[in-house]
Amino acid sequence: MPLHRLPEHRQGGAGGGRGDEEAAEVKYIGTSLRRLEDRTLLLGRGQYAADLVAPRQLYMRVVRSSVAHGRIIAIDKSEARAHPGVHAVWSYEDVRHVPPIGIRLTRIAGLEPYQQTVLAKDEVRYVGEPVAVVFAEDPYAAEDAAELVRVEIEDHPAKLSPLEAPEAALVEKGYGDLAAAFARAHTVVELEVAVGRHSGVPLETRGALAEFDPASGVLTMKGAAKVPHYNRDQV
Repeated sequence: MPLHRLPEHRQGGAGGGRGDEEAAEVKYIGTSLRRLEDRTLLLGRGQYAADLVAPRQLYMRVVRSSVAHGRIIAIDKSEARAHPGVHAVWSYEDVRHVPPIGIRLTRIAGLEPYQQTVLAKDEVRYVGEPVAVVFAEDPYAAEDAAELVRVEIEDHPAKLSPLEAPEAALVEKGYGDLAAAFARAHTVVELEVAVGRHSGVPLETRGALAEFDPASGVLTMKGAAKVPHYNRDQV
């Protein structure tokens, strides 16, 4: 849409005082800038979540589902608890007071039944869903103990494509008349697109360090996150 008689800059008129400053900011878009972090990473001096250490720190490892869909029959944690260096082994019963993980990107009512508990309750819905967690004095003991947790799951058929179970994705929300829009369109293009689970390659996987100070009552969490304020509210 053409614009007429509008100043070039919203503030201060066409020759606003911020003109030079804004021009300096814009000149970096689309240009190749010298990276500041490469030298540190190439020399092996980068710091990751696994490098963070706190006094009397415990390490956590997650026991995950090996099937895409199934009902949890039993979880035997006794052997893992007895492993040297292990402080605790949790399953759903130990964290049932923790609310389900919220759906951050939408506020559509009716999605509560699809929220995921922190640890699987009665069933698992994807390969890798957390079923139990192990806390130990060092990461090696935690890793070994995690392999000692015995999880019995009754395997159920899984839907491997959204096209196989369209009823599971119905959401009561719409904008306009979709069928009429297609009917009026001059040209309709149809294509099927497949998107990978993760197109980027992170330098580290998920990780965080939580440290509680009894004197101040403050819980401090350190880790890579895109939504720190949302994470703080959830904690």
